[in-house]
Amino acid sequence: MKVCVTGLGMVSALGYGVVGSHAAIRAGITRPSPLDGLVVDDGEGGATRVTGFPVRGFAEGFFQAGAWVRLAAGSFDDLVQATALPPASAHEFWRGTGIITLAPLIDEERFLFSLDRAPAALLEHYARPLVRLLELPVLPHQVWALASGHCGMAEAIKLAERELSARRLNRIIVLGADSYVDPLSLDWLAQRRRLKTPTRQTGTVPGEAGACVLLESEVSARTRGAMIGGLVEATGLGVRADGKRPPPTTMGRALAEMVKNALPGPQDEQSFEGELLLDLNGEDWKAQVWGYAQVLLAEYLDLGRLRVVLPCESLGEIGAASGPASVCLAVGGFLRMRAPGDDAMSCSISDSGQVAAVRLRRPAALRSHTVARS
Repeated sequence: MKVCVTGLGMVSALGYGVVGSHAAIRAGITRPSPLDGLVVDDGEGGATRVTGFPVRGFAEGFFQAGAWVRLAAGSFDDLVQATALPPASAHEFWRGTGIITLAPLIDEERFLFSLDRAPAALLEHYARPLVRLLELPVLPHQVWALASGHCGMAEAIKLAERELSARRLNRIIVLGADSYVDPLSLDWLAQRRRLKTPTRQTGTVPGEAGACVLLESEVSARTRGAMIGGLVEATGLGVRADGKRPPPTTMGRALAEMVKNALPGPQDEQSFEGELLLDLNGEDWKAQVWGYAQVLLAEYLDLGRLRVVLPCESLGEIGAASGPASVCLAVGGFLRMRAPGDDAMSCSISDSGQVAAVRLRRPAALRSHTVARS
């Protein structure tokens, strides 16, 4: 069964909507600003605040799960406005809709709680409060919370495919949110020497964002006359590593395998031409993972002709929101004729050692429109 992308929503440091954020990222615009909560050596005998990408005037004053709810709700509001979804009073529509919330990997030192001791914490403090805030008549068993970090979007697509194929639901909204700009997260990054600072040029720049994607069965989308912005062609999700993160060579081989499995097969007439969206964040280990994968993919992809997009350059490290944000960028490129080809591949590299790849394709109707315009 073909899964379609029929709606997008986003809030980021670049704007309170997917259209503005998409345009700014495509234009290479950045809006970094000093963050409260951590002071570092400026390299000249003084001190300076860490630079990051907060969503100013939107998520300030919210912390951890509260910030996730705020950011996810903002992206949902953008989705509703852009896609003209029916109001909450349309019970039949919403009873056929599922909600998957994406959260970071829960590190006890960063969040001060453990899913081993509180397995229902994400549902109780993130997913269900979000659904109540949005006032959606969605049944409890139609709500999920995944703590998979960067690879959450791929896991959500796998879950959505199962639910849609079984016809238990007609559509699923995937909402991802994360924030690294709170004091606990900044200290956690600093203690692990992961931050980019004036005295450390390789490291990550903290950010925060919320992004959501409406996934729908093709039958449901066509029945209600929805605009199909993209088709999910393939999804590869590596097995999560147990315990310590594997070395970059091992992760690079796993990522290359995920990408190869997601590419069109030799029996397909189409080839892969378009964009690669990577969640590289300035850290050495992630760059090494992609470097090893790139070597192994040389005979499968014409990397010299593909456009590589690094959302982190404009958004900073956005963790669990990076997967849905990449899908928003890819499908937004299909819809607005900004993508260089008819394909996009979103690659994710998780702190846990898990890797994922999602291949999207521009629908035939939009390809026809592109040809007509040219």
